[in-house]
Amino acid sequence: GQAHGQPGLIAVESVLQDNGLGSDEFQQAMEGIIDFCELGDFLDQPFKTYSLGMQARLMFAAATAIRPDILIVDEVLGAGDAFFVAKSKKRVEKLVSSGCTMLLVSHSMQQVLELCDEAIWLDQGRIRMHEDAFLVVKAYENDLYGPTHQEVNTVKHSLLPASSAQDIRGVNACGSLATSLQEPLFLPHSTALNFNTNVPHAELSFITRGGVSRWASEKGLKVCGFSIINDSGSTNSLVSLAPASLVLHLIAEVGGGYSCRYGVVINDAMGKSVTVIYSPIDDFLIDAGQIRKVVMSFNPLQIGPGEYTIGISVLEGCPLEQVNQARRYDLLGRSFEFSIRLPDSLSALQASVLHSAEWSFVES
Repeated sequence: GQAHGQPGLIAVESVLQDNGLGSDEFQQAMEGIIDFCELGDFLDQPFKTYSLGMQARLMFAAATAIRPDILIVDEVLGAGDAFFVAKSKKRVEKLVSSGCTMLLVSHSMQQVLELCDEAIWLDQGRIRMHEDAFLVVKAYENDLYGPTHQEVNTVKHSLLPASSAQDIRGVNACGSLATSLQEPLFLPHSTALNFNTNVPHAELSFITRGGVSRWASEKGLKVCGFSIINDSGSTNSLVSLAPASLVLHLIAEVGGGYSCRYGVVINDAMGKSVTVIYSPIDDFLIDAGQIRKVVMSFNPLQIGPGEYTIGISVLEGCPLEQVNQARRYDLLGRSFEFSIRLPDSLSALQASVLHSAEWSFVES
């Protein structure tokens, strides 16, 4: 209580003194805290006048100024702007790698996946689950968004030749060549895919550990088949800058007319969203029990190397701005997995996204 009426620096000093630091260590720790928390002149204000975010910044900086044996972090990584959050995560990772044990208390599934090896799911003071962090996150999200439903049913491609760069060249107002494509050279959607997307419609392939997480949805359509195809067949080992297709099969629980928009969410191994892709609206008639196939193709795949998970949603067709409020016929969260590697010849292109671009070279 008394410390809350003191300036922030004095409150921090009392925390550090409890750790028995020598005078040099104490001074070094204080300078590190002042620099890290970025509170400036507010440090001289009474601690009780700080916002919750400012208090969290200061306490996090104080708690991590020295290497504790056990660090308990309670939602503090959400305090502050993106730069401060990134800086906090970097400090936590450094502490953990040095041998510190961290206990993170958080509702952020992304933070749990980024920072934790194991997770404990607490529900009204009781342990619901203690497992690998990925499995606990899947189970928690599945419980949060509704009970798991019964399962519905128990071309050769290469980079463009250099001459193709001419295809997009134009002449600007000065009479100079305007643009050339990036290297390695590829032009999205320029090649017709020639591999077979006929796969069994009653199979869900490449399921992540922990199984399919099917969130609560309205009756109508359900995903009964999923596969990933490239020119070598059905596989979840893909290559950057080569084509691949996701093949969905939907079964109609109720016949009639539907207007649907399909969504694909790809997350990296740390749980971060790499991309979200929505289809155009699909209007169709279907009988109960009939199957509809949906194919989404990457032509080519422009995601960089790594391990990824896929979530699939089947939504009522609506304007994209309203998609978060759309009726949901099915959603399979973090349910499928795949990997991407670079061709050996492109090993220098280590990036999250291999983006197409236009270059211009003009004398100024």
